[in-house]
Amino acid sequence: MVFRSRLWWLVLTASAFTVGGSGAEPPPADRVFVGGRIWTGEPGRPRAEALAVRGDRLAAVGTDAEVRALVGPATEVVLLRGAFVAPGFNDAHLHFLVVPTVELDQVWEVALIQRRIREYAAANPASPWVTGRGWFYGAFPGGLPDKALLDAAVADRPAFMTGYDGHTGWANSKALALAGITRDTPDPRDGVIVRDAFGEPTGVLKEAAMGLVRKQIPRPTDDELYRALKLRLDQAASYGLTSIQNASSIELPVYERVMNEGGLKVRVTAALPFQKDPTAEEVARYEELRRRHRGPLLRFGILKGMLDGVVESKTAAMFDEYTTGGGHGHLNWSDEDLKAAAAFWDARGWQIQLHAIGDRAIDQALSAIEHAAKVNGTSGRRHRVEHVEAPRAADVARFVKAGAIASTQALFANPDKNTLEVYAANLGPDRSSRAMAFRMFDAAGVPQPFGSDWPVFPMEVRLGLYAAVTRTTPEGVPPGGWEPHLTVSAEAALRHFTVDGAYASFEEDIKGTLAVGKLADFVVLSEDVTQPPARRILDAKVLRTVMGGKDTFRAAP
Repeated sequence: MVFRSRLWWLVLTASAFTVGGSGAEPPPADRVFVGGRIWTGEPGRPRAEALAVRGDRLAAVGTDAEVRALVGPATEVVLLRGAFVAPGFNDAHLHFLVVPTVELDQVWEVALIQRRIREYAAANPASPWVTGRGWFYGAFPGGLPDKALLDAAVADRPAFMTGYDGHTGWANSKALALAGITRDTPDPRDGVIVRDAFGEPTGVLKEAAMGLVRKQIPRPTDDELYRALKLRLDQAASYGLTSIQNASSIELPVYERVMNEGGLKVRVTAALPFQKDPTAEEVARYEELRRRHRGPLLRFGILKGMLDGVVESKTAAMFDEYTTGGGHGHLNWSDEDLKAAAAFWDARGWQIQLHAIGDRAIDQALSAIEHAAKVNGTSGRRHRVEHVEAPRAADVARFVKAGAIASTQALFANPDKNTLEVYAANLGPDRSSRAMAFRMFDAAGVPQPFGSDWPVFPMEVRLGLYAAVTRTTPEGVPPGGWEPHLTVSAEAALRHFTVDGAYASFEEDIKGTLAVGKLADFVVLSEDVTQPPARRILDAKVLRTVMGGKDTFRAAP
């Protein structure tokens, strides 16, 4: 319930949690939220009942009495009625601007996958291509699709479907022909054209080989990108997100357009490509972007590099061979080139995030971070290793010594059919026992921001919280959880989606916890997700999302 106060409330206490100067009575708040159960994320006062907003900042966090002291005649009073409040969620790794196409995630039957593609093609007859994403390896016999299956769904034009992880593509015959891919086409660097026993392309393209087809697909128009960005912003706000960290290049003019309209509903940290041997002009362009966009709505300052692939397609770089055969995966960088590039950018004050999933790639990333600090004499850069899915136990301690961040994805621990039958099988029992090692990083004291890697997995935070806490599917499979010794508490998972996310982007002074002077970014939930049973996390509904003191989402009454 919301109402406008008709009376001035007298100051009931000289609260240390309100903003004022020289003992003078502080000005009234613009909005107050009272009668809640608030998790602040602040060690000194982790729980509160109410908070006040003045402008885009928090003016008070404390008891109902302390906060009501800031109610004036124009103050909006929001009655929380026991709802749970937490700092706004921060997705520390995603690829935000996804234009709607055929959605194939959570579809496990080949016939249903084909039907969904066929229906989309029929509904969009003028589209020169049929594109989609989200298929799981475990949906296909042997773990991979082939062009004949896609030809049966779309025969009249080229079609291309990206796997859920973004590392494997599935093309039909027309798409292969348009890209000029034949039995004689060599594998591109850092990519694989999968071939059958007779040497013919099957339609599956791994890693950089996807680019052979992708460069043929028409780019979305600016208006299509604009509409897609507005859609994703609404979606993110409905999940309680107030900050995101985009792990790939953004369509900057589209973001600037929405920001200038006042429609940017999340705060964006945007990555730029981590380059080897950049030109002076490229370095200058990066520096100009970092200077021009410093936040708090849009900021640059981080560089993203790709060291390996993924476990499911056996392209993640491993020290030991995959249990199911297929080699050791592949490194995209030589050790020497990576160290040199890391030292170059580290010396110029850039934060580096390196995609490293296999233990060999994780070792390479840490070695490059260690090298940069040594040769430059730098510290505090907070370089990040992204995903860190299968670390060696000894490498966890290296994160602490290097001051590195383990940027992990909570929903990667969701033990669906793909995880259990493909991912875990490829790793084998020993490496699986350290897969998504959330508790290992917590025990070592490594900062661990959680993300979703959207569109790889949904950016709905409650699903990630539940997966990290239980390591079961929402249906409770498997009983007891997959590698349950790596679960974390609900409060730890919440901290990774808030406190650690802010730390990862050097913004802990302005967000990540609920404290006076910080940005008024928070989410209101129907349930206290820190309290058992874990099912409460899935039952929780986002009632309201507030960014900078203003509502970006309100649930329907």
